[in-house]
Amino acid sequence: MSAFEESGEPLALVVDDHAATRARACLELKAAGFRVAVVDGGQAALLAVAHDRPDFVLLDVQMPEADGLEACRRIRAAPGGSDLPILIVTDSEDAGAVERAFEAGATDFATQPLQWNLLRHRARFMARAGDAIQRVQRTLLGLADSERRLSDSQRLAHVGSWQWLVEADQMLWSEEAIRILGYEAEVRPTRAALIDSVHPDDRAAVEKTLAEAVRGQKGWDLEHRIQTPAGELRFVHHQGFVDIDPLTGERRVLGTLQDTTERRANEEKIKRLAFYDSLTGLPNRRLLHERLERMLRFCRSNGHQLALMFVDIDHFKWVNDSLGHAAGDRLLSEVASRLVDSLRLGDGVFRHGSETPHFLSRVGGDEFVVTLMTPNGPELPGKVARRILAALQKPCVLGGKEIAISASIGIALCPTDAQSPDVLLRHADVAMYNAKKGGRNRYQFYTQALSATADRALLIQAGLQRALRDQAFTLHYQPQILTRSGRMSALEALIRWEIPGKGMVPPSEFITIAEETGLILPIGEWVLQRACEDCREWQRRGLTDVSVAVNLSPVQLRKPEIVPLVAQTLAQAQLEPRFLELELTETALLQHTSQVAETLEQLKRMGVRLALDDFGTGYASLSYLKRIPFDALKIDREFIRDLGDDTGDRAIVSAIVAIARTFGLRVVAEGVETAQQERLVREEGCEAMQGFRLGVPSPLAEILKLRTQRGIAR
Repeated sequence: MSAFEESGEPLALVVDDHAATRARACLELKAAGFRVAVVDGGQAALLAVAHDRPDFVLLDVQMPEADGLEACRRIRAAPGGSDLPILIVTDSEDAGAVERAFEAGATDFATQPLQWNLLRHRARFMARAGDAIQRVQRTLLGLADSERRLSDSQRLAHVGSWQWLVEADQMLWSEEAIRILGYEAEVRPTRAALIDSVHPDDRAAVEKTLAEAVRGQKGWDLEHRIQTPAGELRFVHHQGFVDIDPLTGERRVLGTLQDTTERRANEEKIKRLAFYDSLTGLPNRRLLHERLERMLRFCRSNGHQLALMFVDIDHFKWVNDSLGHAAGDRLLSEVASRLVDSLRLGDGVFRHGSETPHFLSRVGGDEFVVTLMTPNGPELPGKVARRILAALQKPCVLGGKEIAISASIGIALCPTDAQSPDVLLRHADVAMYNAKKGGRNRYQFYTQALSATADRALLIQAGLQRALRDQAFTLHYQPQILTRSGRMSALEALIRWEIPGKGMVPPSEFITIAEETGLILPIGEWVLQRACEDCREWQRRGLTDVSVAVNLSPVQLRKPEIVPLVAQTLAQAQLEPRFLELELTETALLQHTSQVAETLEQLKRMGVRLALDDFGTGYASLSYLKRIPFDALKIDREFIRDLGDDTGDRAIVSAIVAIARTFGLRVVAEGVETAQQERLVREEGCEAMQGFRLGVPSPLAEILKLRTQRGIAR
């Protein structure tokens, strides 16, 4: 450690046999900020250098013991003396004397009589320069090891570095930077090679950015592509800055290249999983919803109209049942292709694969949505619907059989029929079902006078009110089974409603109406209370580790009363919160607000578990998994249904399981109906499963009777 680092005052060693000269030198050097040590001969100088390690030596040539030149040589040869600043004082400025001084190892020389004011400045400069050299040497001692560690780190992080010494026009490269550019390790690319490696479409922007950085002595940060000499395309994150050497004024341009190809590929896979249908490559319901939000805002701001066309394949279930799901998938792909081909840029839509491929979507098994701007109300969507129907009429060959294709299309207009994505989709869906009831292979515009649908909705609404009053609802339970142990871990509460003389009303039919009318709130409260009471009952009957899963409606979730309601219900049933799991559908997350987030946080703090139901059907954003404290993901039955036949579905299940593990979530597979599905669900690592294979929804009394059967309890 030098005197600069120890005390801030460098140490000067004065070597001279004249007492007067030593005294004056001591005075001047102290005035210059030095601590001073003095000796009168060469041997003493060697000892002082070894012991005191000075930062500067003032050495007289003429000394009786040994001349200064010999003393200088010996100091240079001693440990720590090779780079010590030594100013030799000579009696002459002749070339021979100067040459002998430098040959002996002098850093600089001065002649008698000394100019003391100049000596101060020279001593300070030489001491600082010597300190700088020592720092550099200490740095160089560990440079090889540091470079090795840096090279290893850069290789692991896929980050390489380069330097351009502007005045010398010299390029310095790290090993990883050379690898990223696609060169062999022994190759040292030129500066031109760096620019030439940039993808032609990105090159102009990169050249401009680097030129502006050098000219303005500033940094840059950009993403671009490169092409290796072998033709491989890579994505890089390119950063850098311009540095000016404070001593020489020379410019250095320093840059880093991070290979983001693999990361971007993974992000693209996740994006496609979240936003695109794996079978057809079309945008899914989630991406459609985001696009609709923007399009509807645009319509409201500019007074434009939007048409949403709901396309559903006629008799698709027959194809699946008779020819198998593989044939059904081929049919879906063919329909998607024909839909793409039937659309025109002039229709106000964009074909899939164009810059904005968001207007044709697959939103369900055999359901597609087309959205288009329409300047003339129903005229354009009617024209497009007729073209779609004509395109689908050509038979499709599946498994050696010629299959006739047709579709039913429902059309809803904004702002005439609806002004929100959900309502617009629902109205188009209602119109589509009316088209099916009207004979299929046709299109139907939504109107409020769709009598069959409206009448049915009114009947159900009235029936719901009576059912609430008369307590006509019942709960059935379907078990969730742990894949490893086969033990029952939970029972999902499923509401059932039977109208005397008319049979069971499907929950899919009356739940939607209950949500629209607000009746879902008292119905949901009843379900929660009864489910918690039943859970406490089966615990008393011996199912001590079995929790209850209750579906929570988006309408319930948005009400601030839900948290105290859950707390009160648990207290009344004397049920521990950990035995209650609330299931949210992906639709509920579309109304994700700060209030909803706080509600879920409160439920979580209470000890209640949260599950995301029907995961993968297209609505949920992966970002919700980060922001909302879920405990479990339930894979939608759509992906389990074809698990044994469709490699795409198995890939999706694997990806969902991987995503769940990343977020520390349990995975429950829904819709397990066959032994093969059960086996594959186990192999993919799902913690639990649910479906007809493991138990059909049944009243609690029947569940308790079946405790000892396989799939319920070992």
